[in-house]
Amino acid sequence: MKLIESIHIDNVSYRRLIKLLRVKTGLNFEYYNKPFIEKRIKSRMIRVNCDDPEDYLKQISSQKEEVKKFVDGFTINYTFFFRDYDVFETFQDILLHGLNVSKKDVNSDIKPAPSKRANFRTKANAAKNIVKNRKLTYKPEKSYVDIFIFLNQLAFYKKIKLVPSEKNSINVWSCPCATGEEPYSIAMIMDNLKTQVPRFPKYRIVASDIAHEAIEKAKIGIYTHDSMKEISDYYENKYFTKQKTHFGYNSSISGTIKNKVEFVEEDVTTGHNRPYKYDIIFCRYLLIYFNRENRAKFLKIIENRLVENGILVLGKTETLFDSWGSLKLIDSRNRIYIKSHSNLY
Repeated sequence: MKLIESIHIDNVSYRRLIKLLRVKTGLNFEYYNKPFIEKRIKSRMIRVNCDDPEDYLKQISSQKEEVKKFVDGFTINYTFFFRDYDVFETFQDILLHGLNVSKKDVNSDIKPAPSKRANFRTKANAAKNIVKNRKLTYKPEKSYVDIFIFLNQLAFYKKIKLVPSEKNSINVWSCPCATGEEPYSIAMIMDNLKTQVPRFPKYRIVASDIAHEAIEKAKIGIYTHDSMKEISDYYENKYFTKQKTHFGYNSSISGTIKNKVEFVEEDVTTGHNRPYKYDIIFCRYLLIYFNRENRAKFLKIIENRLVENGILVLGKTETLFDSWGSLKLIDSRNRIYIKSHSNLY
């Protein structure tokens, strides 16, 4: 099999490919970093045994199925339930703080069992390896702004205090949602709290992704072991049933949780197809793929969709530094920002 590095795409061919893909799909591939798009093109060229970008251009021109496969392969869908579980723990803590409910008074265990945590990379495991190898000196993370200083300002805390209604529902947007693991993780936390806290407000969860195949898989709600590798036994046992297959076991998410999420197939770089403003937006591990100019354009879309004093959650490898526009950093460890036009500090 050919290596990606062995395929060369000159600038003229690249521009022609991007232009044609835009015409065929209506998607804004220009938003993304060129190396990222090039890698996706080369990957498809290898799959169809094509060495020449001009030949691949002809395939895209004449084969609808290849265009579909390119788009479905383009989506950033490396995901699993409760990815970066400490982010979801913080999200739950924020909800509990607004409800004035102690964590010890609800049943909820987001942290996966030690046997699961040992099998994947975490900050704790990385620190252990550093100490074990004695190659680097471990330094604790710098202190970050205490998020709870600002919690009473959050927009959806006001909704919590009102009589539950559709008008007062907490609106959450997950974009991109890939195959559904992130929005379903959010739904499980909120459903779990709602069953235990009578005054928990109504809520709406909308999930967007560019890829048709990913959205369809999310709607079906059946997942392999890879998607379940960072989920706690509590949530796995409560919301999933196992299905035996020829290749082992798959996990099917409960209909209760599937009904909590509205999936939307769309290119979020052009805007959002639902009329809502959101109290909470999860937009994790997308900005790192945008070029600088278009990153700012997309952030403006996100900023406009957040209500005043709403929160934005980015991926742990992404940052807007201390602020961007009206978005102000309140938790540097979990990359949480609040939309505020006032001076927080």
